[in-house]
Formats: sequence, C-alpha cells, structure tokens
Amino acid sequence: MVASVGEGRARVGGGSVGKYEIVSRLGGDARVARYLAEHTAIGRSVELHCLAEGQPAEGDAASQLLREARVLGGATHRNLQSVVDSGRDADGRPYVVYESLRGASLAELIGQNPRGVDPMRAARLVLQVLEALRALHDAGVVLRTFGPENVMVESVSAGDELVKIRSLHDAALLIEGGAAPIEGATYTPYLAPEVRRGEPGLDPRVDFYSVGVMLRELLSGKRRGDDHALSDTARRALARALAEDPEERFASADGFLQAVALLLPTADRPPREQLPTPQDPLHADLQYLHLRRTTRHGLRADESSDSRMSLLPVLLTIEAVYRRFGQDVWASLCREVEDAESLLPGAGNTPVHLEQGVPVPLFAEILLTVDRIAGKGDLSLVPELGEAVAQRGLARLFPELPEPLTPSTLIAGFSYIWSRIGFDGVARVQRVSDVQARLWLQDQTTPSLELAGWLGGVLREAMREAGAREVEVLLIASQALGDARDLFGVEWR
Repeated sequence: MVASVGEGRARVGGGSVGKYEIVSRLGGDARVARYLAEHTAIGRSVELHCLAEGQPAEGDAASQLLREARVLGGATHRNLQSVVDSGRDADGRPYVVYESLRGASLAELIGQNPRGVDPMRAARLVLQVLEALRALHDAGVVLRTFGPENVMVESVSAGDELVKIRSLHDAALLIEGGAAPIEGATYTPYLAPEVRRGEPGLDPRVDFYSVGVMLRELLSGKRRGDDHALSDTARRALARALAEDPEERFASADGFLQAVALLLPTADRPPREQLPTPQDPLHADLQYLHLRRTTRHGLRADESSDSRMSLLPVLLTIEAVYRRFGQDVWASLCREVEDAESLLPGAGNTPVHLEQGVPVPLFAEILLTVDRIAGKGDLSLVPELGEAVAQRGLARLFPELPEPLTPSTLIAGFSYIWSRIGFDGVARVQRVSDVQARLWLQDQTTPSLELAGWLGGVLREAMREAGAREVEVLLIASQALGDARDLFGVEWR
C-alpha cells in the first residue's frame, strides 16, 4: 500500500512514491488518484497518477491506469499531455508520471463564458484540439468519451493559449483489436449518437462529433439548438461535425481542420463573410470548399498520379468553353495549360486518348484556369460548364440511359453515369426518395474538387432534362479535401 500518500495528508503535502514527493492532491476517483508531485532530485513539478487506497496491484484499476498511459504515450504531440515516467511503488503497485499542467479546463472556460468566446479564439483552441486528435488517430487511438474536461488551456504569452488533451479513460486502442462497447458510460451531450446507442465507437468520427459540440459551445455558449446566429462558415463546420449519420461527418482531422481554419482570416485570405457569397447553393458549396483548400491544412492532389478519365466529356467541355467565351479565352487557356491543345482532334492524339484516357489533373487544371480567366476564381463557373455539356451532349455521353428518362431512373443510373466519365472510383446511390437523393463517389486515385463541381453541374442539368423542376445539387463533401468520398445531395420537385 502507498500509505504515505493517504488522502488526508496528500491534501496538504507529504508522502512520496518512488522518487516523487507529493505536494497536493489534484483529484481522481475511487480507482485512480491524481497528485501534484515533485521530482526529489531535480525539483521538476509533475502530475502523479497512482492507485487509490484499497485498489490491488493487479486489478482493473491498475489495468486502466497503465492503459491510459499507453494511449497518451503512443502519440507524441505538443497538444497532448506527455508521459514522463512510470514504475511501481514499494508495494508493487503501478504509478504513472505525466507532465504537470497549468491553467483551466476547457469546461471551466466554457462555464465562464455563457454566451461563447470570440470566434477567432474558439478557432485557435479547437485547431489545437484537432491537431492532437490527428496525432492520436494516426497512432490508432479513438477517445470515444471525449469532453471539455479532458482539455486543459494554459496562457503562455500575451493572447496565446496552449491546449493539452489529458485523462482518456475510455479510449479505444485499435492496435489492440479495438474495444468493447463502453459499459455504464455516463451520458453527456458530447457523446456521439452511435456511442449513446451502445455501439463500440471504433471510428475517429465519434471524436469529431464531441469536438463539434465543444466548438458550438465556444461559439455560442450552447450545446444544442439553432446555429442561425453564427456565420455561414461556422454553421458549415458544425453541420458536418454534428451530423447524425457518421458517413456525413468529417472523415479525418484534416477536413475538420480546414473548416475551422476558415474562421481565422489571414493576410492572404479575408474573412469568408466579407466575400460575396453566390446565391446558387452549388456555387456556394464550391466557393466554400475551394477556400478550405487554401488553408494550410488543405490537401492537394498528387499531380503525378496516372488517374484517367474518358476523352468525350473533356472534348464536350472544351467545346462549351469555346462556344461560350470564344477564341481569346481559349488561346489564353492554352498559353497557361501546356497540354490543353494536345487534346484537340487535330493534334493527332485522339487514338491515344481514346485508349488511355485523359489525365484527371489535366482536366482539373483546364477547369480551374477557365474559372480564373473567364469567371470569378471561386469555381462557380465549373458547374456551369458541366451544365452546358449535359445540355448539348447528354445522349452522346450516356447513350444507355433508359427512355423516357425520369428523375428516378437518372438517379438509379448514377453508377453508369460515372462509368462513362471516370476510369476509376466507385459511384453509388446512398439513399433516395421521391424528391431527394444522396449520391457518393469514392476510391478515386486522384480525386478532384474541380471534377466534382463539374459533375454536379452535369447532374443538375441532366435532372432538368429528365423532367425534374426546381433542381438543387449540393456538394456536401469532397474526397480531394480529405473526406472519405464526394457526397452529393440532390433535391427536386
């Protein structure tokens, strides 16, 4: 027994464990006690976790103590409380030593700001939380019961704060084969819906839900409710993080980091709310996703990839550019995109392109360049080119679509539609009703935001050609930005 660390004495100091002198009790529960301690030789302040009075050396509490140390010790990051040492006391009971943390918990900070904090402060705090989560997820750790009490915030200089994640009792170590459902977990609003339903929660997206609730609290002071008073940028981040369906949440920390980073303007990027927002929902989605890509967390496609697509949709797009904007724009595009002219029938490469396809990065570069030269540089021109292609070439592109074409048969044919465009990737109808559908496209070797926006335009015009009215197409997620798939929402009457 660690009698020298009895609860009464530890409150005022005294006692020791190994080479650590107890200073005061920090907290704990019936299983594990936490103390502020000091290394007897070098005087370093540390946080000492040891078994509570009455807990055996080899029981469940000891396993939890060591398991939590493995969780935090398995990933090294400035935003994770680091493991300093471990050992066993004179009675053979394990203890773990962590770096000492100063400051207040995020739960305390939220409690002190019932109407929320400044959005830029909220973004800086949550970005650090997400950076730490990325390190944990990369190490095969999912937290599952993550809340603001697990986050410490320390003021380190004028206006700067350092975040540290700590105390991860119910984390799942996926490298150990996962974990069972959490038994007797106390309900909190930070638990993802699937964890509340009793599922194991062995998926990083459960942690993004938890962070989404924290972000909402930091921005508005509310855990639930209408986010109407928040900026569109904040609402978009929260809608993805807090989606009931895990498939519609951010698939990785990168995507969530991009979304939160947009709350922080830079010298090169003004606040998004100061930019004109397109009225067209698909155009607005593309503008938002394009801006996410400009953050330091934005992902870029590997242009060395050999991902290919069919020649016909590329030629129809080039025709649409020429018809709409004329020779001058096409000439400017060819000066900036070196291989654009090689796609034309007169260049002599048609047999090769018919057999091998057109590189997806080349098509994406053409779309991006046209948008910059002839559009607003926010990708809003890209779906318009897709619509123009569908207007003139629907039957040529998709000759096996059934006649007469209806909205339902068009949606059902989404996999076929993609097979006529891309050489790789899997297209599926996720769900469909009489007036709306969710379509997804994943496993693309070189996912492209430009190609996804163009496809959204093709789908919208094709739905109109099929007799649908008031068609809206949304681009909810983009594989090019780190999401698991391109996710389209289609609504019509």
